[in-house]
Amino acid sequence: MTLSFRNALFISDIHLTADRPDCVRAFFAFLDWIPSSTDALFILGDFFEYWLGDDISTPLTEQVAQALRRLSESHDINVFYIPGNRDFALGKDYCNAAGMTLLGDETTLTIADKRVSLSHGDIYCTDDKQYQRFRKVIRNPFILGTLKKLPKSYRKKLAEKLRANSKQRFSENPVYIDVTESAITEALGSLRCDVLVHGHTHMADIHSYEHNQLRMVLGDWDKLGWYGKIDENTPTLHQFSISDPSF
Repeated sequence: MTLSFRNALFISDIHLTADRPDCVRAFFAFLDWIPSSTDALFILGDFFEYWLGDDISTPLTEQVAQALRRLSESHDINVFYIPGNRDFALGKDYCNAAGMTLLGDETTLTIADKRVSLSHGDIYCTDDKQYQRFRKVIRNPFILGTLKKLPKSYRKKLAEKLRANSKQRFSENPVYIDVTESAITEALGSLRCDVLVHGHTHMADIHSYEHNQLRMVLGDWDKLGWYGKIDENTPTLHQFSISDPSF
């Protein structure tokens, strides 16, 4: 059965961490702002700066889970989550605690009579062949299950190393962080969607293609924050100040 909603909001690449209290405050302010008429909120990965496993909690992860569950239960807003490259280990246990439903990459659903496909977006950066090989290995259920069983201290060191390597590679080869047009063309053709929504690249924009197809790219939350909206009108992107958020 295909999910169907009247409207929805989309966010990604917030990179929540206790080291960014301004971003944390902006996120909670965003949750408080979400109109009660909203049907669904979709979080498309890299929600946290990194994720070591559902068995490791911090005051921040607990506060976020409580806030999302309140949103879901008090306002009857459906919350969905697709893992990103920073938090691919976030699983069903945390989603259940937060009142979120875990979705697979390239999930397709209906919003305001539009066929909408959702992805974190890293799968479309096909020029970065080294990362795509790594992604295929680390997302293997057996490998991921084994990783989650490693000592917590080792997982933390591994996450920090992966973050450092990622920053170094992108500083040396910034082209790798963007999608390739061939990957997008293939995805739009195979998914047969009206709108493809993704994050990952931090290059907020809405692109138009043949057959009236759109690609909404969500921005990251740095000095500015971003959210996307799809309803009966044309899909839109919205930005706000992280230090003084106004929606």
